[in-house]
Amino acid sequence: MNNWDLIIVVPFVIVLGFLFLYFIYKKLNFEKKLFWFYMQTLIVWVMNAILIQENSNILTDTFHNTPPAIIVVLLLFGSSILFAILMKPLATWITGKIRSRNIWIRSSIIASIAASMLLLIPLNDSAWFKFIIILQAIILAISISSQSLYFLYLNEQKYNRLFALKVSFSVGFVITFATFIGNWIISLNNFLTDKLIILNIFVIICLLISLLISFKIGTENKNKIGEFRLVLKEELIKYSKSTLVKLIILTLLLGVIYGFVQSPIFRMYFVTNSKISNNDVEWLSTLDRKYQALFIFGQFAIGYTLYKILLPKIGVKNLIYGLIVISGIALLISTFIINPTWMVISNLIFGASYFILFYMWFGFAIMWNYRATKGVPVTGFIASALLVGQFLVIFVFNSIIYTKSGLFTYQSIEAIIAETNIDNIIAFENNLKIVIRITAAALFFINSIYLFLTVIWIDQVIAEFVDYANIKHIFSEYEKQSVERKINSRIVTE
Repeated sequence: MNNWDLIIVVPFVIVLGFLFLYFIYKKLNFEKKLFWFYMQTLIVWVMNAILIQENSNILTDTFHNTPPAIIVVLLLFGSSILFAILMKPLATWITGKIRSRNIWIRSSIIASIAASMLLLIPLNDSAWFKFIIILQAIILAISISSQSLYFLYLNEQKYNRLFALKVSFSVGFVITFATFIGNWIISLNNFLTDKLIILNIFVIICLLISLLISFKIGTENKNKIGEFRLVLKEELIKYSKSTLVKLIILTLLLGVIYGFVQSPIFRMYFVTNSKISNNDVEWLSTLDRKYQALFIFGQFAIGYTLYKILLPKIGVKNLIYGLIVISGIALLISTFIINPTWMVISNLIFGASYFILFYMWFGFAIMWNYRATKGVPVTGFIASALLVGQFLVIFVFNSIIYTKSGLFTYQSIEAIIAETNIDNIIAFENNLKIVIRITAAALFFINSIYLFLTVIWIDQVIAEFVDYANIKHIFSEYEKQSVERKINSRIVTE
């Protein structure tokens, strides 16, 4: 049974993921409104993962018999990534000014519903269809831009803006886990019915439920939104523009590295190499699906576990250095060893490293967000920087692939699987092997620069987190004092 991953393995992993979330919930004694917050976050990002994948699949389908110039335009404006890059800082800045994260979060859920409804419109006119796809990308970008706000909301309402890393990894785990579930649902839909109408009706219903759940979470405390009070800011390392620039560069480079790692060439080689030994269409489709799932699995399963185990033991700096070095070694090996077994192993390594490194940098972005003056949307800029790095790589590769330029004679995995001439497949595999060697060598060089920049900038970027145990203790004490002040204030009032 080729689809055993969809029917047995992935559901089992999802059940374990839910059990893990329940364990966290019970261990931390979350109140009910936090339970509803996590449920809302999970549902929204499962549905958004489905919509993003649908948008990508529909774009790919429109590229057949489309002129190269139109393909490039659609790659730019038909994807939600470009618009999300522009909207993420705006979302953080506006919600900080009006002191309400929920307004944008709820609006983004409505935007996702609208994006899903657009896919229900039957269109025969190709020009009008392309317009609808671009419109859907813009609307979906509104929803994607809300991602940073879920982190800020939890850190503000539950943790008094203090525990940035804890929040970054806990919400990051939920969103990554949700992406894994969303990809499974759309794969299951393709396997069972291949009908987008039923899937999108399901998406709309779930999003309406998540909108209702948002009202069970409770009212935001507006006093917790925005900058730290001056008293606390005076005790902490000061924000500076140079810190923001350095954090943006580090996140941008991370996006570039992992944009390349997840580029279509590796996935194409994985399927092409496997096709030479086994030409079964269903088996190859299943193999491709598993390869894509491995990277996400490596993030929320291996990455989160390593973070929980290693951070308290070796500290922030050593964990970051270690992951960049391990990524570099994996890239170096990839220049010499190119086979499916190593690609599976390296995919798990890259997934875990990417998860920890990004949510480390994003955690520091949350920290600086409350120290910045005049409402500078630090988290918005950092989230956009990652997307910029990934988008540049995706745009360049897809432009080459979908316009059939250079070595890329196939536009999609489906085209490779459908090829009947094995000699063409062997020739394509040899070409891909050359491209992968060059790409891996270039990435090793970029990763080395990344390590160098991290070493010289890290103390400024992570501020008090140089001593992780100490800053964790300081913030815990400050939170206790804050709670005591609230209790005393109530006693005096009564």
